[in-house]
Amino acid sequence: MPTLTRWTIRAAMIYLLVGLAAGALYWANAQWSLSPILSSLNPTYIHILVVGWLTQLIFGVIYWMFPIIRKDNMRGDPRLAWAVFGLLNAGLLLRIGCEPWRSVTPNDLNGMGLVLSALLQVVAGYLLILVCWPRVRARAGTGGA
Repeated sequence: MPTLTRWTIRAAMIYLLVGLAAGALYWANAQWSLSPILSSLNPTYIHILVVGWLTQLIFGVIYWMFPIIRKDNMRGDPRLAWAVFGLLNAGLLLRIGCEPWRSVTPNDLNGMGLVLSALLQVVAGYLLILVCWPRVRARAGTGGA
């Protein structure tokens, strides 16, 4: 298993724990009104689960399991793959910080943080496609297009 895959799967498991905890806090707050900031966790915990856990887990498995490109260049440029990991996590962590803050105290700083978060995640998504696209192909000798 490549090092990057181990990192993405471990990060995904951490986000699963964090997302489930944030979701539990959100729903506990909906029931018992614990704190106003917990009301803002609804979009955040879903994003943690979908992007942090699911998307990152899928990326790690794709990077590991998709067909190799060539023996001398098995998975493409690893710097691009690590950039996906870094950008995705930087964007997600920025969102985790800015989104609840913005719901309690909206200002330009947390608004720009959310915009930057979205940009980082979009760039990570495009790079993910760039990294994986060459590996989506038919198996040699199957005659598939």
